[in-house]
Amino acid sequence: MASPLAFVFPGQGSQSVGMGRAVYEASARARAVFDEADRILGYKLSEICFSGPASRLDDTRVAQPAILTTSVSLLEALAEDAASAPGRLSDGSEPRGVARLPGDIRPAFVAGHSLGEFSALVAAGVLTFPDALRLVTERGRLAATKGAHGAMAAVIGMSAADVDRVIADTVPQGSAVVANDNGPSQVTIAGDSESVAKVSAALTKNGARKVVPLRISGPFHFPAMGAIGGDLASFMRTMRFREPVVPVVANTSGAPHESGARIPDALVRHLSQRVEWLRSVRFMAERGASTFVEIGAGQVVNGLVKRIADVKLINVSDPPSISEAIRALRARVGS
Repeated sequence: MASPLAFVFPGQGSQSVGMGRAVYEASARARAVFDEADRILGYKLSEICFSGPASRLDDTRVAQPAILTTSVSLLEALAEDAASAPGRLSDGSEPRGVARLPGDIRPAFVAGHSLGEFSALVAAGVLTFPDALRLVTERGRLAATKGAHGAMAAVIGMSAADVDRVIADTVPQGSAVVANDNGPSQVTIAGDSESVAKVSAALTKNGARKVVPLRISGPFHFPAMGAIGGDLASFMRTMRFREPVVPVVANTSGAPHESGARIPDALVRHLSQRVEWLRSVRFMAERGASTFVEIGAGQVVNGLVKRIADVKLINVSDPPSISEAIRALRARVGS
């Protein structure tokens, strides 16, 4: 019988001071992830995650590796607890990510929301953690130094189609876009700061329940961010992209990546194209995923999932939730 599980990973905006501290203290594998990140980056990412300050953690150049590291540390701790045996972080020559999980709690799909797609690629064995960490660090650096300037905002109470219409009626074409189609009545917009402000005001007048500015230092999934695509593509040519051990549902299409070799091109498009999260969740649910497990700080992604599909939601964000998740998954899969 096919697994009824989907593992999903959060993106930028999910970061919070204190994330990862408890699992670092409780799990040998989680400690290995954070310690490796500190060595690779050359600064104490762990201290920023655990103690802040929030202003540093919110910087794109820090937030991106911090979110990836926290999610991967939680996945490693989940594997450690599920197997009841400690082990070292995979170097890519042995089973990686979800392949290290016992078969009864291995997912049928993995997916990540926006930046979370990089965590999903580690989970599926496409990238080793060190390569993914270097990649998101370079992505954040390029975005901060060469990328588009602007803002993003979450829009509650309107569909992507309705928001598209308001944008078209309010600002010049291309100055603001729907960046994330997060659900039937929740989207994210991105653009230059003036256009996002104008669109936000127009959306409020046209029926949006709430428009909330996001804690992000650049407008991702916005056409102008594609300017860094060439540099990112060059950087990725130094890396090996393996075939996924489970399907990775891509943000840009809402369907699985076709092959490991084509993933770098998709990650370049990821900078400037819409995140099709609504389509992604529906794809997984329609193909039998009845339990979604969010692995990362907070519960942002499952908050979106519950508005899209009638599925069981489980969160893995600290040691108690890991133990509870393993019990719940084994009970659900075995039922």
